[in-house]
Parts: sequence; structure tokens; C-alpha cells
Amino acid sequence: MSELAATPITRVSDLFTLVGSRMIPTLLFTTMATVSVLGVGAAPSVSAAAFHALSATLWGLFIVLINIRPAPLRRNRSAVGVVVALVSQLAVIAVGLFGARTDGGVAVLASDVLLIAGLAFAICSVAVLGRCFGILPDVRGLVTRGPYRLVRHPLYLGELTAVLGIVLGSRRPLLAGGTWLVCVGLQLARTSYEERNIRAEFPQYDEYAARTKRLIPGVL
Repeated sequence: MSELAATPITRVSDLFTLVGSRMIPTLLFTTMATVSVLGVGAAPSVSAAAFHALSATLWGLFIVLINIRPAPLRRNRSAVGVVVALVSQLAVIAVGLFGARTDGGVAVLASDVLLIAGLAFAICSVAVLGRCFGILPDVRGLVTRGPYRLVRHPLYLGELTAVLGIVLGSRRPLLAGGTWLVCVGLQLARTSYEERNIRAEFPQYDEYAARTKRLIPGVL
């Protein structure tokens, strides 16, 4: 009787897992990818078109990987960790809502450089991460090659670099800058939850962490 009673509960749980871990992220990433693709055609400059093309590539990778990744080796059990991961992702997106300057100048040039470099680095990082990619602090594997030899969370470094570029090119730099600082804090908290789970699954992570920095090579 207990096995029969558990069956519908398991199915409901599986349904919620499917919706929360695949369908909702896929919808969000598809929306962002579509906006980015449309932005390529409407871009006022070559650099803006490059930004939208790289953004579309990154969101496209997210769509593919979120749907082909395996079940986690270790699931995150912290509700706070889940909230931090989700809010940090939304905060990254929110910075772009403050609008972009179109008057040119050094700030806009620096913005373009950081945007393109950050997105390119993020694309490289998520490509190397592959099927270990995830939004929540679940553990699907340990990756230490490529950009992960430089820092433990290169994807977040690339995202924060690109978002800093948005701040420099924003029409509301103070608001955008404040939001960026929130992003940094949230990403640091997010890495703490991720690393706690990875250490529990991979004892060799301590040795890897001892020779790398979390976000900025040689600094942090």
C-alpha cells in the first residue's frame, strides 16, 4: 500500500521538477534569445550588432544545455540557495533595463569592449562547462579545464564583465551601477552555495580551490 500511495506523489514531484528545472528556464532563455536576435537587425552600430549576436549565442547555449543536462549528482537542499541563484540571474537581466547611451565617447567605447569581451568569455566558459551547466546550486560534475583553470566561476566573471559594460554605457549609470553591485554580491553568495555542494561531492575540490580564485584571477 505504501508503494502505491507513493506513486502519484512521485509523479507530481517529477512534474514540478520538469516545469521548474527545464520548462520555465527554457521559456525565459528563449524569450531573451529572441529579443537578442531581433536586436541584431535593429542595431544602430556594428558593436551593438555584435553584442546582440553574442547575447543570442549565449542564451541559445543555455537553452540547449538546460535540456540535455543529466540529473544532478547532488541536489541543492537550501531554499535560500535557490532564491539567491534565481534572483542573481534576474538581477543580471535587470541592469539592461536602464537604457543605453548613444552619444559615443570613451565611456561608450569602454562599454562596447567590456560587453563583447565579457560575453565572449562567458560563451567560452559555458561551452566548456557543457552538460554540467545549471542555474540552481546542484552538482552535475567538476570542471577544471579551459577558463576554469583561471577562476572557479568564469561564467559569472564573463556575465559580470558584460554587465559592467552595460553600466558604463547606461543613461542611468548610478542606478545601473548600484544594481551591478547587487549582482556582484548575489553572485558571490551564489558561488558559496555551489561550492559547499561541490565540496561535499568531490573531496579533490579543496585542492583545486587552493590554487584558483573564485571570480577574479589573482584577486578574489
